[in-house]
Parts: sequence; structure tokens; C-alpha cells
Amino acid sequence: MKFDKILQYQKIDQELMTLENEVAKSDERQKLAVAKSRLEGATEMIGKLKAEASDLLAGYAAMKDKIDALKEELDEFDGILDDVQDANEADHYLKMVASIADKINALEKEANGAAAKIDQVNDSYKKTWDQGVKATDVYKGAKAEYDNLVKKFQPRVVEIKSQLNALKGEIPENVMHTYLALRGAKRMPAFVKYDSKNCLCGRCMMEVDNDTKSKLRNVGDYAECPNCRRILYVADEQ
Repeated sequence: MKFDKILQYQKIDQELMTLENEVAKSDERQKLAVAKSRLEGATEMIGKLKAEASDLLAGYAAMKDKIDALKEELDEFDGILDDVQDANEADHYLKMVASIADKINALEKEANGAAAKIDQVNDSYKKTWDQGVKATDVYKGAKAEYDNLVKKFQPRVVEIKSQLNALKGEIPENVMHTYLALRGAKRMPAFVKYDSKNCLCGRCMMEVDNDTKSKLRNVGDYAECPNCRRILYVADEQ
């Protein structure tokens, strides 16, 4: 097999990777990542607070409905003792009234606690919303700076990709697939010259096993390095 095209592709692609790395490690990229993280954090918290407030309001409304129903029930006992002569019967009614009153007091106490919690959540929501607005502004600024950086490299990136696309059609599909897989795994260079004299990988500089050696005897032979998983090839000059 001949490796001239894939090696040419790899050489051109290395410049593209250099540009990609420069962008990825730039201050603009780091600032954008931080700004995005803060914006996402604020957005997520706003969603949680909104859901919590909704649950609290629903619970508060349900408690108020129960309180109103109990008060209506309590109103039914107004004047009921006026015509009661029996002490036991009067005591029975008094106990019922006291029980209802206790329930109302307990629910009102719980409702007051829920109301205080709702106010607390609303305050947190307002503060987080303000943080979200500020985070949005910071993100927009960081995104603009990042886009300007990318724009600066764009003409050269387009040129390089055009060269790569022109070469791609001359490279066997399986070879291209292997190359792209190694590139994605950040094992670059993907195709490395085999040191047949010392039986070493030209990248990790480790000796290969006998099975791999047997696959790399002649010019054009290639095999995967058992150590770093790159593709070793036997070059014409060896």
C-alpha cells in the first residue's frame, strides 16, 4: 500500500489542528466557557425556584381552602348551645368546636410558614434573575470576542479544509476512517513510520511484539502499534 496521500493529508491536517488548539486554549474560549457555565447555572436555578414557588403556592392555596371549609363548619355551631340543657351534650359540642379550632390554628400556622417560605423563594428568584441578566450580558460579550477570534482564523481554515477535501477522494475509505478515528481520539500523528531496524514505533518509541513485526516486513506493509494504537507503516526508504 502507498501512504503518500494519507501522509500528505496528515501533514496539512496538522496545521488545521494547530489552529483548532490555538482557539481551544485561547483566553477567549476560556472566558466563554466560564460565562456559559454561569449562565446555565443561573438558568437552572431560576427553573428550580420557579418550580418550588409553584408547588408552595399550590400547597398554600390548598391549606387556605381547608381553613375556609373548617371555618364554615365552625360557623354551623354558632348558637347551638343556646337550647342545650344536657351537660354531656354541651360538653360534646364544645369538644367538637375545640377540635375544629385546633385544626384551624394548626393549618394557619402551617400556612403562615408556607407564606414566609414563598416570600423567601421569591426573593431568591429575583436575585437569581438579576444574576441571570448579568450573566447573559457577560456571555454575549464573551461570545462576541470568541466569534471574532474564530473569524480571524476562518479564511485559512476554509483554505485548509478545501485542500483536505480534495485529497480525501484519493484516499481509501478504510484508511480515512482509521485516520479520523485516531484523530478523534487525539492520537496524532495517526500514521507513523516504523523503525524496522530496531522494531520500534516511530511515535511511542516502544518495541512491538512479534505478531506485529511479522506484519511489517515489506515496503507498504502497515499494522497497528500494540502500545499506542497508531498505524505503523513501512516506508520506501527502509
